[in-house]
Amino acid sequence: MESETILGVIITGSNGEYGFERQYGTVINWIGNTPRFKTGFGISRNPYYQSIRIEGQRNTTVQAIYSTIDYDLLLRVLKETLIIVFAVMAIAIFALLLEINLNNLAAQSEAVPVPAVSVNSRTAESNFVDIDFDEAVEKGPDFTEPELNIPEEKETPVSSVKIDSSYPKGLYSPRGIGWESYTQERLESELHRCASLEEDLVLIMMKNRRENLGEDAFRKLISESANFFTLRDMIFENGEQGLCMIIPALDLDQGFSRSEEFRRKIHERIEEPSGRSTDICIGLSSRAGRLVEADRLLIETKEALAKALLDTQSSIVAFKSDPEKYREFVSRSKIA
Repeated sequence: MESETILGVIITGSNGEYGFERQYGTVINWIGNTPRFKTGFGISRNPYYQSIRIEGQRNTTVQAIYSTIDYDLLLRVLKETLIIVFAVMAIAIFALLLEINLNNLAAQSEAVPVPAVSVNSRTAESNFVDIDFDEAVEKGPDFTEPELNIPEEKETPVSSVKIDSSYPKGLYSPRGIGWESYTQERLESELHRCASLEEDLVLIMMKNRRENLGEDAFRKLISESANFFTLRDMIFENGEQGLCMIIPALDLDQGFSRSEEFRRKIHERIEEPSGRSTDICIGLSSRAGRLVEADRLLIETKEALAKALLDTQSSIVAFKSDPEKYREFVSRSKIA
């Protein structure tokens, strides 16, 4: 049966009836030796009937039923349709994911307004002292660290080569930490990153109160700092014998507690050239939810360190921001 639509044929002649079907048992029922067509969906209702002449046979007829549905064509159409549907769905999903990613990038790049700087600070090991920093904030980017009434530092032997500004600069200085000139650029980058993630950030500066530590003791201070804060690439030189550290994902209270813990840890471990234990002073400030620039945070931290160096009762001073005063300061700066 080469026809694509005929499903079955019954031939009736003088010698009896004979049935043929494309697939056995699909369209012909056998009642004894007599074939009869089935009825069902997709099968023609009225069989095709035709009398034929066959030599030696009388009253020979042929009945045939055929399929009203071309299943092969239907399957091909369904397959092609499914392929098109899946392709459209894939394009739609890709476009949706692309839109979501673009929206996320746009949201991260937008500056989120948050409260910001005033000026009470808290200080020292377990003691809290109110310090007025209004004048320091008003000075703006031109602020420089004040002259401190500290005894003149003694010259101490240096066990390694002195740092020369003409030294070829790479990622780290010869002391194994970041160059001081890289501090502001890296701080600016971290402030933008923390603002996009709505994280806090603490800036810490430290320096010995009485005299220079000497190069060996200072390198030991660097090593202890890197081990304690675990962020060597966030530690920078700050003057000849000072350190500046950027600590992301930490608020001011946490930074103050960590600074106290660090100071206690190194107090007996590092000695001054004179043999006395170190008297490390620490100044801190934080982003505190502000859209603050790097130079502003550096000014605040320098002022906090200056207060700590001057105050013999308080070795750690934290610059605490006040949202209302900072907004007023920013507004006045924009008007000016």
